[in-house]
Amino acid sequence: MTQSGVVSQRPSVAWRVVGVFSGLLSGLAWLLVFGVLVFIVPKFQEIFQRFDAALPLLTQAVISAAQWVSHGWPVFAALAFGVPAAAILLSVLARSPAGVTAAAVLGLVSAFMFVVAMAAIVIGLFLPMMSLVEAVGGKS
Repeated sequence: MTQSGVVSQRPSVAWRVVGVFSGLLSGLAWLLVFGVLVFIVPKFQEIFQRFDAALPLLTQAVISAAQWVSHGWPVFAALAFGVPAAAILLSVLARSPAGVTAAAVLGLVSAFMFVVAMAAIVIGLFLPMMSLVEAVGGKS
């Protein structure tokens, strides 16, 4: 107890570690998403254009996201790397348990959003290929 009679709680070191680790992990994860959208999706887009076929909605969304990221990368970078950076900074600098917990949750939510984004990208890129294989297999 302090002299004022209020119990002071210190943030848990474990939560600080979770916040820093999740921030670092989600930052690296978003770097991977950035790389896939800028370097890999355009290659798939070229392949899809050669076949001149209608693309599923999810594939169109992935291609649009890749175009948006390649043209508006500063905004994407600010969002994708600002959230992990905030999680790391809050984890290190927060003085209350609630602040450290919020930082850890922020980092974990960012990492979860990465998983959802990568799943959408992978499914979006391979849906047209599955349709192509199905079409070729049905013609033989």
